[in-house]
Amino acid sequence: MNTKLPKRFVLVLLSIVTALSLCGCARMSKKSSDLGYDPETDVLCMDKNTVSFRELSVISYLLWESLTAQYNDVYTNPAKVFAPAFSDSEMTLETYIKEYGLYKELMMLTAFSVRFDTENALSKAEENEVEAEALAFYNTRILPQKTDATTSAAPEMAGPKPSETSEDTRRLSVSLSSGVTLEDCKHVFTMYKKARKQQAVLRKAANLVISDEEVRVVDCGIVKSSSETAIRKFEADLKKGNDFFMLAESSGINELENTQFAVMRSDDFPEIIMDTIMELDEKKTSSVIEYNSAFYIVTVIDKFDEALSAKNRERMLEIMVNDYYEKECATYIDRAKVYFNREGWEAFELFR
Repeated sequence: MNTKLPKRFVLVLLSIVTALSLCGCARMSKKSSDLGYDPETDVLCMDKNTVSFRELSVISYLLWESLTAQYNDVYTNPAKVFAPAFSDSEMTLETYIKEYGLYKELMMLTAFSVRFDTENALSKAEENEVEAEALAFYNTRILPQKTDATTSAAPEMAGPKPSETSEDTRRLSVSLSSGVTLEDCKHVFTMYKKARKQQAVLRKAANLVISDEEVRVVDCGIVKSSSETAIRKFEADLKKGNDFFMLAESSGINELENTQFAVMRSDDFPEIIMDTIMELDEKKTSSVIEYNSAFYIVTVIDKFDEALSAKNRERMLEIMVNDYYEKECATYIDRAKVYFNREGWEAFELFR
């Protein structure tokens, strides 16, 4: 049975947050009774909220599943996306995913679910959603594994063993720790629900400070020529009623790679060109603009492309929300009591 898992915030693996460096967390003490964690079973304790190694395996499974889904449309084996970066390095793919992906997910997930607890509470309906999601995960991912473990081993199939297959080509599968319980699943899914709600608050705050002008995308045409004579002739032909794009193509005047552009404020065009594009009315064409020994003419097709502007807003929101998330997480962790089981973390196996 296939179960659709809830949407989760998935952190970009290639970003390294210095503020969340592993060096910032203390090694777990063996004297654990007064701090609420067990160094034999727990990987993290933040303000007396613990995450066990069983729960860590569920988090890693969900993270890898989300990352795999992101690349499945393009790559047959998503693991190959990352593997080439380590061909000349001592760092393995597993180490990279753990240290720069799973660690960040673990810390941020815990920090924001703990912070949510101090300010809010899940509704009964949300608690029911969490229970349903956790039960579906347990029934489809955990129970089959438990069943397999109790049956006799199947005869070994012919072909190379996993250890004989190179890491960059074999399809990796994240391990789920033995002994994972339904309560472990509920705890993890509850943390994700709380973190997503906290993210929604940040997203709303970020959206309020992004203006329409900042996200505006203008659909326009730009022609550039180093010849004033040629650009003046182009301008004269436009005034006779010739189509901007057809004329640009037939005359071969344009020294830019393209003639039509979707332009936003952050694009790398000269300021005078950007100002002209942003100020020009729809369906209007500029006069000749001279800049840095070159000559330009621009025309505006759509002064505010709604579809492209909406996509640009989403892009800016993601960047801003992730930035907020990282900064607020770092601030929280800075003042929280955090105990990280480094020895247990290093022994934890991500892939099987």
